[in-house]
Amino acid sequence: MINENDPSTLSTSGRLLSYNSAVKEGLQTGLKFTELMDQLISTKDPDVLVRSAQELSTFVLDTDYVTFPHQYNTADYYLIFMSRLLELHGKDNVITLQSHEDQHLTQQIASLEDKGVFSFMIANDGTGGVYYQEQVTGETIFYLNLQRKMLRINSAAITKLFVITYHDQVETDQILATTQLFMDFGSSLKEDYGFSVDFNILDTSNNEFYAFSNSNLSDEVVDKLFVAAAKEDYILMHSNDGAVLELPNQVTLHITSKNAKWGLTVHDDDETTSWFKLLLDYPFVREWYLDNLTDLEIKSDPLVFG
Repeated sequence: MINENDPSTLSTSGRLLSYNSAVKEGLQTGLKFTELMDQLISTKDPDVLVRSAQELSTFVLDTDYVTFPHQYNTADYYLIFMSRLLELHGKDNVITLQSHEDQHLTQQIASLEDKGVFSFMIANDGTGGVYYQEQVTGETIFYLNLQRKMLRINSAAITKLFVITYHDQVETDQILATTQLFMDFGSSLKEDYGFSVDFNILDTSNNEFYAFSNSNLSDEVVDKLFVAAAKEDYILMHSNDGAVLELPNQVTLHITSKNAKWGLTVHDDDETTSWFKLLLDYPFVREWYLDNLTDLEIKSDPLVFG
């Protein structure tokens, strides 16, 4: 008796037909892949863009009878998605995708010139998350999850890469242009798809509370800022709930306690100044922060950067 599901029982003709059918299925899988790639590369519709990226991130191209020797990594589709989304929001010519001989993509950002090579790495968290990393230093800039609709900035990596490593190598306006690109990407995710986005150290909102790693901040650490500010002719004034430092252009830094945790807020009329920008603009603030990083480092989402 011939069992069509068992090739060993098929006649020669039946085996050939079964083989041919499997090849056709494999080729159809390849065609589906190319359709998704066409959408990812060319669509002007943000909804089609994110759907194609989501499908490609889990797409299995090879079958038992048809394999494709040259394939990009799963994480590469996220790079294409990021570049295309920024392009749809008018951020043209700010990112260059580089294709390498071993069939993977990396990204360079125009404002950094020859500094910085970026790519995504699969997070292996079981939920489809990826990490956006600088390849030379290995710093993880942010976490992205298309399925869970979330983006989280990593303050530790932002500090190490842009406040420490690149500080003497790259002009401040170039650094700000680069981090603004990450902000633009996050804002596009919020605007187009309703993502939950934590800009963390880059957030310019007056309502943003940057929580310190040490929730029990000592007076000694605050006094160090008082001394450093005085040397630069600024006055750190004590207040009922902490301390206040007034800076030029109506920018005010508040060191305060919220929900039993110490941290800081940055206030300015236009809400264009972040804690990150203050670190770049004021050397005495930067030195105080870096010298006391064990206590002062701004927390990132522990669920993805724990």
